[in-house]
Amino acid sequence: MKDSVDINPFLLRSTLRKLRTTEQDALNGSQAQHDGLSCDAMLLRDIQSLEKAQLQRENQQLLLALKQARAELQQLMLNSQCDALTQTLNRSVMLDRIKQAIRIAKRERGLFALLFIDLDNFKPVNDRHGHGAGDKVLQQVSARLRSSIRESDAISRHGGDEFLLLLNNTKHKEDADQFAAKLCCLLAQPYQIDKTMVEVSASIGVATFPADGKSAEKLISVADAAMYQAKRRATPPL
Repeated sequence: MKDSVDINPFLLRSTLRKLRTTEQDALNGSQAQHDGLSCDAMLLRDIQSLEKAQLQRENQQLLLALKQARAELQQLMLNSQCDALTQTLNRSVMLDRIKQAIRIAKRERGLFALLFIDLDNFKPVNDRHGHGAGDKVLQQVSARLRSSIRESDAISRHGGDEFLLLLNNTKHKEDADQFAAKLCCLLAQPYQIDKTMVEVSASIGVATFPADGKSAEKLISVADAAMYQAKRRATPPL
């Protein structure tokens, strides 16, 4: 018969405490690991959110920069094509427009008119009120001309107080002559310069394609000569 093993109650209680502590530590470690993983996930989400917000800001800045670049490019293109004072086409661009109108008219067997406009009594405006006042008159003249034409037409500043007006798809020369007469009445209306009203008039010559010429240079020359004839008719004899 084997001897019975003596059980020390103090040792047993200590062992149980150790086991319970080890078990609690294990549970706490598992919870800590879980909490750590949750913190990592939350931190990752925060980082991703911040990166997304930063990316959106950068995209917005890029879009804004792109819009500004496009606007500047359009302005540069406009400046290269237009007279700075009157915002009408410059001479070289107008020459291209006339040549294009010739090609289209030849292909479609159409007709168009070219008007040469010269302001009368413009020099006294500069002499009496200064060149700044003259510039304002030119700007108002160009504004009146632009408001009178169609989108298919074109207008350019040909010289100091001279303008060219291209009337596309004109059916008859008489139509261009009537339009020129209306423009003369429109341009003869007074111009307000600050608190002063000034008056100028206009002489207009008309050339039509193909009757008066088959090149841009010839049409401009014929319209110019017709303008001087109109000016002489409007000038009273001495």
